[in-house]
Amino acid sequence: MGLNVEGQENIPKHGAVIIAPNHISNWDPPIIAVSVALRREVFFIAKEELFSVNNFYSLLLRKCNVIPIKRQGIDKKAIRLTSFYLKRGRVIVIFPEGKRSRGKGFLKPLPGVGYFAIKNGIGIIPVFIDGSSERMRNLILRTKRVNVRFGKLIDVSKMNLRGSLLKRSHELTNIVMKEIISLGKECSR
Repeated sequence: MGLNVEGQENIPKHGAVIIAPNHISNWDPPIIAVSVALRREVFFIAKEELFSVNNFYSLLLRKCNVIPIKRQGIDKKAIRLTSFYLKRGRVIVIFPEGKRSRGKGFLKPLPGVGYFAIKNGIGIIPVFIDGSSERMRNLILRTKRVNVRFGKLIDVSKMNLRGSLLKRSHELTNIVMKEIISLGKECSR
């Protein structure tokens, strides 16, 4: 596959961090996993419905470090498990948009990225993915290319966020989304 990755040096070699990419296709999780794999093992948060497709797929997701999360309400089990991994210095991938935009611009971000960063006192790396919605045939034949650009670490401890945890989570996630959009503009130059 034609894969171009920039900014991998921004991924810390040790310690917890959230990787926050835009989300345009089903190929984004494996693309991020491959892009980070040389530096770190990654864990993902994904909608719980994926685990009910069939038993094989559910087992595969669990073997690929995917944490199921309920999209409605507050999923305390997923929050505890994600925080458990972050406290042990793991890399967690969370798509701020919460679902695929299918290449139609960017969706309004959900507060999860900000929440986990604030609650666990860790940084966030914004990531822009481009080209993953292309047909797989074009990617394999390298007539099209997927570009992944990792931004600089957003250090939550140096931010002056005010208000309730929910308000700060929204504000931080919006900052992350703006960084992702900015990375996208840099890629298109």
